Amino acid sequence: MTIKKLIEHLETYNPNDVIAYDLWVVEDVIYAAKDRSEPIEVTQEQAEEVIRLMNHRKDCNVGLNWDVMNYHLDVIIEEN
Repeated sequence: MTIKKLIEHLETYNPNDVIAYDLWVVEDVIYAAKDRSEPIEVTQEQAEEVIRLMNHRKDCNVGLNWDVMNYHLDVIIEEN
């Protein structure tokens, strides 16, 4: 999802509604990749794919967190 699409989606709600929301961005993926015990470099496209996977495969029982991000990062790295 892009910020633009998120804004469009949020505009369908009452602006006074109370919500909970996780926001993860490409920079978070790049940071996580560099912060590993064995740092890796990821491309912009790989980082974007990690964010897409996190959004598409999110599990409300688990949530979105660093472990989930690193799992999807591993998937993307293994594919390349």
